Amino acid sequence: MLVGILSLSSQVYSATELRFASSQPATGGYMGEYVNVLGDAIEERTNGEVTVRGYYSGALGSNERELAEMTKSGSVDIANTATTYIQGWMPSSKIFDFPYMFNDVDHYKRVIQGDIGDQLKDEARDDGVEVLSFVIAGFRSIFNNERPVHSVEDLQSLTIRSMESPIYVDMFERLGMRPTPMPSSELYTALQLGTVDAGENDPASVMAWGWNDVIKHYTLDRHSIAVMAIVMNKNRFDSFDEQTQKAILEAGREAENYQIDYIQTAWSDSLEQIVASGVEVVELDEDAMREFREAVSPLIDEYESEVGADLIKSVRSLQ
Repeated sequence: MLVGILSLSSQVYSATELRFASSQPATGGYMGEYVNVLGDAIEERTNGEVTVRGYYSGALGSNERELAEMTKSGSVDIANTATTYIQGWMPSSKIFDFPYMFNDVDHYKRVIQGDIGDQLKDEARDDGVEVLSFVIAGFRSIFNNERPVHSVEDLQSLTIRSMESPIYVDMFERLGMRPTPMPSSELYTALQLGTVDAGENDPASVMAWGWNDVIKHYTLDRHSIAVMAIVMNKNRFDSFDEQTQKAILEAGREAENYQIDYIQTAWSDSLEQIVASGVEVVELDEDAMREFREAVSPLIDEYESEVGADLIKSVRSLQ
């Protein structure tokens, strides 16, 4: 009996716990229950030898750029971050910032789960992080507090919070707006105080950050796709044997597929909640969408050299 107790005790204390720092809540937001799905899949595949503990809603930091740096340094083991914030580690991920590059979720999935996704992971690996999954927050659209937007003309001179990305800044300038780069964590207060007139993001993120409480108009221009990377500290990943590494990566793919299914339902639910909170939602007609695309299309040629013509061609070939 004592031997059995000692054996069980040894198994308990030998389990390795991975700390997952998330900007998102434990449920909902753009990740749903991703952390739990990932943790359960890792624990099952490693027979309980590796577990995951989630720290949610910015408990260890809500700035996703900082979460990525914390992961790279080893302060945390795993975190979620917008690919925009790690383009220095994964240069080809700039393709996700290009306007109107992705048609739909199926197109996105073919890209991230094929050779292009492998290329992106190789780039990140060289800079000290292992990408476990790519998750999609949704198609980003513009919201503001000044007026309904039905055309590019309606955007003129609006001050908009932009991600800290040259592509995004350039895109909004081409639309006639005045972009102000700042972290997502500062946008609620900036909208509340009138520091900016507008922001942009997917419906699930609008609800997760509570921006629906401080905006009046939301125009579904769907200018770009919001892609997040779930990154793990490379030294931590490399500390495991090959079989455990394989289990972690397989769990990452399982959680990735869960999130892709989850988010498509979450978009509809989030839009309903946005409308219910009193925000006017504008669906653009085909002529307006064409106007938006034409206004920003030269940007792709301008930044082509930074990602390569072959990558753009490869992404488009998977449409």
